[in-house]
Formats: sequence, structure tokens, C-alpha cells
Amino acid sequence: MRSLRTLTVAAGLLGMTPFVAMGQSKTTPEALLNFKPSLRGVEYEAVTDPAAINACKVEAVTDANKQQIGFALRDGQGKLLRKFLDTDGNRALDQWSYYQDGFEVYRENDLNNDRSLDECRWLNSAGTRIATVKSIPAAAAKEKEWKVQITGWKRLSAEEASKVFVQGLVWSDMALMETVLATPEELASLGIPQATIKQISTSASNRVAEVKTVLQNLKGWNSQTTWSRLDGMMPHLIPADPSTSLKQDLILYENAVIFPASTGNQANPANMAFLQVPEMIKLGDVWKFVELPRAVDPSKPLVASEGGIRSSLFQEHGTAVGGAQDPEVETALKALATYDEANASAESKTALAQFHRGRIPLLQAVIKVAKTPEDRLIYNKQIVDSLAAAYQTGLFAAGLSSLDKLVESEQGSKLGTYAAFRKIFAEFAAKNDEGGNVMANQKKWMAELKDFVDKNPKAEESPDALLQLASAHEYNAEEDEAKTFYNALTRAFADTDQGRKAAGALKRLDLVGKPLDIKGQSLSKETIDTSKSHGKVLLVTFWATWADPVKKDLPELVKLYNKHHDQGLDIVGICLDEKGEDLEEFLKANPLPWSQIYEPGGLEKNPFASSYGIIALPTMILVDSQGKVVNRSIRTAAELEKQLEKLLTSKDGVALGAK
Repeated sequence: MRSLRTLTVAAGLLGMTPFVAMGQSKTTPEALLNFKPSLRGVEYEAVTDPAAINACKVEAVTDANKQQIGFALRDGQGKLLRKFLDTDGNRALDQWSYYQDGFEVYRENDLNNDRSLDECRWLNSAGTRIATVKSIPAAAAKEKEWKVQITGWKRLSAEEASKVFVQGLVWSDMALMETVLATPEELASLGIPQATIKQISTSASNRVAEVKTVLQNLKGWNSQTTWSRLDGMMPHLIPADPSTSLKQDLILYENAVIFPASTGNQANPANMAFLQVPEMIKLGDVWKFVELPRAVDPSKPLVASEGGIRSSLFQEHGTAVGGAQDPEVETALKALATYDEANASAESKTALAQFHRGRIPLLQAVIKVAKTPEDRLIYNKQIVDSLAAAYQTGLFAAGLSSLDKLVESEQGSKLGTYAAFRKIFAEFAAKNDEGGNVMANQKKWMAELKDFVDKNPKAEESPDALLQLASAHEYNAEEDEAKTFYNALTRAFADTDQGRKAAGALKRLDLVGKPLDIKGQSLSKETIDTSKSHGKVLLVTFWATWADPVKKDLPELVKLYNKHHDQGLDIVGICLDEKGEDLEEFLKANPLPWSQIYEPGGLEKNPFASSYGIIALPTMILVDSQGKVVNRSIRTAAELEKQLEKLLTSKDGVALGAK
């Protein structure tokens, strides 16, 4: 394994000399590009063209105190390629990061300063894996560039576990395959029946021969074969129960399938063998195989595996465990899942109409064998969804009459109200797609929503209908009408997400002239408190990286910030992305000069979005130097600039007559 000091000594990156002298080191792009991941199979951006290498630039990385802690490498367009850091201040590198398309996809860490790698992580588009590793003795290394070996996993999704297994097969790496196979000890810790553990132990003792059999039956595979995807039905949860030996809830997949991808001159993927997975279980944050996956010839029928953990629990205790699925139900659900998978790429209106029409008989087959009214309702609602979606394409006019029949025949039932609600939206979408008078279409839609609420005041769909009505009126600048529906929503459905959003909207609509104090955390868990901006003009902007209007206006907002920050303008962003990783990736490519508050949940469930009833992005709230709101509905940087002219030129930072 490479010494973690190599880069320090060879390139003078982090030595005992002061950091201020590092700008004079002979660190070059070639020196940084010479460093490669210590594990094989890592996909990252490798620069080999001499002109591209010459265009690369090395830059210093500094901490919050402006002290240099490492080096970064960017290509000619400024996109990150590498970043090597000293994260603990001991003046030796302990973190190596590799990038793809400007995003970090792989990181190696020395966590205990022993000059040896301890952990490897995959990030962003490369996945979520965290592996523990150890160095490989030079004499044992088959290929000199692979210096560490994976010994276990701290986090591993089911999909990534299947990818690791495929890599182990292709590379003939038994040790790697073993890291994703559950051990008898792990199974025993869950309370799996002893009969199953004994069977797994016997299989493990014959592992080499079993793997050899799998390899012999991998039709069409070669050294260039890669992982494509893992397909499985819904995972099962078997609850812990005093009547069983299980010590905790058990989550598992049964009869999943791993499909390979071909490269180069390999066979058509459709003719290549795939892998059948009898069972996969979740152990903490790590998914593992209970048994060795089996090679399946695509020209032969797939036979579901029998037995397994659920079966052994049933035999051990004489009762059905974990809601074991009826064979008829499993067959119907499998047919539906296979159809959905085969048509997942449908995009054109014709393909979408055909897809949704084709789902209906398969859903009817599931309903026919479903055992409970709750299950039948779930799949009947899916039929409603498919009828509505097919009608919205404009290529299935019969969908509307089918919805009408459902509304009439199921009048007053949960299915009837759901069909009536979906029909309203399907007609609205179809009419907008046809063109015509958009405002007239919207008025008709709103009238139908109100009629729905009047007729079905307690329906499950009524909170959504009321929120849609209130939001539409607010967006049309009809605030009195909006408040009427927001108030109705808070009275009738206060404990729902929609009710909380309505209460927040009412608070937001009444903000002008009142203080706005928001406290939250950044991605790095630092506290951001808007009250600390008192004495300055503050803009609080609710936004998200997926909102196109936001992204188009951000450059202008940055210009305004840079222009007026020294005059007393502060900005605080509240990001409503679903995942923090999305915000992190965006900020790496598009750094913003102001702080960001972040909590997960997205536009629908983020606590700040609910607290202020945010219905559209961006929503920007302007606060004067006294901490009081002067405008709670700014949409663009241009609107903001007009307000700033009043605030920043007034003596006390307060706009007179603001609304």
C-alpha cells in the first residue's frame, strides 16, 4: 500500500514548513493525477490527454482560519478533479477525494493517523457505500495498483451489495464476495431458526465449489461484464414476535434478480445469464445475501426459490409468519411488476396511453385474488390513476367515461370520492394540454374543486382540494378568497400536513410589519439565526435546486448581494430540497455567498415550508433593519432591487409605506 506521506514528501504538499511557503512548492497537476484510488473498479475522471493535463490548475485548500490544509486540482474549465486534505491538523494527508463531472464520487480516509487507509466511501452518483479496508501485503497483491482489500461494510444498499457481488464474480475475488454474504453468526444474532443457520453453514463450507458452479453457468459473461441493476418485489418485513425466535424486525428481499450489462463485443444482454437471489437481508445499515445467488439461463423459465427464512419460521412455529404471501397473489403481483419494469421507459403520449391501459387488466387480476378490503382499495385506486393518466394523454377518451362510471357506482365510498377527485385533475390537465383559454380552464377547475369539497367535506381528498383552492386564489392575487380556504382547512383538518401548511400560509400573509426571527441549521449543523442580522436589511429566500425559476434568477441575486452587502444587505437561504446531498452538490458547482438553512422534507414537509405555508419557489421575504417584514412576496431579483433602493438609502433602513 502507498504511504500516506508519499504526496507530502514527493510534492512538498504538507510538510513541516509553514503553510505560507506551500504556494512555492513544485506541486504540479501531473503529481496529483499520478495518485489513483487504492481499490479497483472505482469510476472517476481520469485525465490523460497532455493538452488537458497542461490546462489543469493546482490550488490551495484552506480552513475557516485561512490556514492551508491541502490541495485541489481543477481542469481547464474550473471543474474539480481531485482534492487531498489534512483534516485533523497533524500536517499529514489523511483524506483523498476523486471527482466525476465536478462531483466527489469516491473518498479514502486514514481515520486514526496510522499512515494506513481505514475507510473508503462512494458518494453522490457513485452511491452510498462505506467500506472498511486493510492493506494487502505486496507479495499477495495480484495487481500492483490495488493496495487495499475490503474487509467489511459500514453501509451498503441492496443494489450496491448486488453490484459488489457481480464485481467479485467477474474478478474471481472470493474475499470480496464473502463481504456481502451473511455469516452464521450474523444470522444467529437476528434469531434466525437454527435449521436455517445450519443449512447456511454447510453451504459456506462448500463455497468455493458453489462459486465455481455459478461461474460455469454464467452464459455470455466475461472479464468485461458489469452490473446493470437489481430487480425485486416489495421487501418483506417480518416483525419480531414473542411466539418466534426472531430478536428484532427482519427486512428481506425474496427471489430478486441481478441483471448484467455487456460492454465491447459481448453478447446481447438479453441472451446473457442473470443471477437469481433467493434471499437478501438487512443487517443494520448493510444488506447481505443469505445464500449464494444462482446463475439462470435466460432461455429457460425462472423457477422461484422455495424454503428460506419465512418458510423455516413457519415450520418452526406452525403458524404463518410475517404475512406470508398467497401464491395466487404473488403470481399476480409479479406479473404487474414485470409489466411495469418492461414499460418503465415509456415517454411519448402514445406509449404512456398504452402503458396505463395495459396496467388495468393486470391490476384487476391482483384485485381478484387480494385477501383484504384494504388491499383491494389500494389496487382499485391504481386503476383510477391509470384511467386518469391515459385520458390525460388525449389518446384514450374512454378513460373519462370509465371514471364517470366508477364515481356513480361507488358513490359515497372511498373509491368513489377518489375517482371523482382524480377526474377533476385529469380533465383540467387534458384541457390545458389542448390549449384554449387557460384562465377559463382554471376557473372551471376551481369551481369543480369547491363543489367536490361541498359534497365530500370529510373525504380523504378534501384537505388537498382545499389547499389547491387556497393556493390558486393566492397565486391569482385574490388573498381574501385564499384566506377563506386556508381558514377552512385549518379548522377542519388542523392535524394534517395540509392543515399545518394552511396555518403557515395565514401567518405568512400577515407578516408585513411584524418581526421575522428564524433559527435553523446549515448542512454542517452550524446554527443560523436571522435575529443576528438586526441592524441590517435582510432577505430570507425559500428556494430549491430543482426549481428552474430560482436557478435562472440566482446569478442576478448574487450580483445584488455583492453590490449591496457592504451597504448592509444580508441574505439567508432556506433550501427545500428533499435531500441534503442535492444542495451540497449544487453549492459545490455554484457557490453562494450567503448562509443556507437546511432540513429535509422538501416543499411538502420541510418544517420551515410548513411554518410559512410556502406554495411557490422562490418566495422571498424582505426584513428592514429593525427586524420587521416590509415585503413577504418578492419573486425576482428585479423586484428586490426596487425595494432595496428605498431601504438602503433611507437613514434608518426602514421603508416608509411598505406593503
